[in-house]
Amino acid sequence: MIKYSFMLLTQQHNNTEKYLNFITQSITLGVNCIQFREKHISQESLDFLLSLQKLLQKYKVPLIINDDIQLAKEINADGVHLGQSDTSVFKARQILGKEKIIGLSIEDPQQIDIANNLDVNYVACSAVFPTKSKSNIKKIWQLEGLQYMCEKSIHPVIAIGGINESNVESVIQHGAYGIAVISALHDSNNLPATINKIKQSLEENHGKNKPLYPNTEK
Repeated sequence: MIKYSFMLLTQQHNNTEKYLNFITQSITLGVNCIQFREKHISQESLDFLLSLQKLLQKYKVPLIINDDIQLAKEINADGVHLGQSDTSVFKARQILGKEKIIGLSIEDPQQIDIANNLDVNYVACSAVFPTKSKSNIKKIWQLEGLQYMCEKSIHPVIAIGGINESNVESVIQHGAYGIAVISALHDSNNLPATINKIKQSLEENHGKNKPLYPNTEK
């Protein structure tokens, strides 16, 4: 059972070998889940994805595909992350099966009650803080909103949006099971120090929060 979620979302890159080295360093330091975030799949990005999957299998780190259920099924990824405008959770579960991880972004308080009746493994509080990594943000939850979601949701909550080493402790203390990051690691000037500080905050504060992926042995 995964004790907490420390998820890294991929971004576009110009050098596959260098980027895979960055991901390798990230997971050996403490990242324990990778989400492949690519809207338009080219042959080049597919080749990268397959190389990424092979790398993550070596380290037994789950690979989550953003949005694309068919791609997740085609390569037998560990799961998929869905937005509110993507394919329904019901259809995703039908296609992927009961053993795969399904995450769902929550962008409005009313969506929490709906998600409580869906077969998902986690929900994402999107976005907790302002972020430059996503342009179409509908709501900034802030810590109070995050806490509200964590109290209302029957599923583990992953915090995403503007999460970094300076606010991760507060995020976990407000009920999040874990975090998903982009800029915090991609823009870090000292990756080992950044990951170590985030990991320490996660390890020290995760104990009381809801378990994630309870049926997944990773």
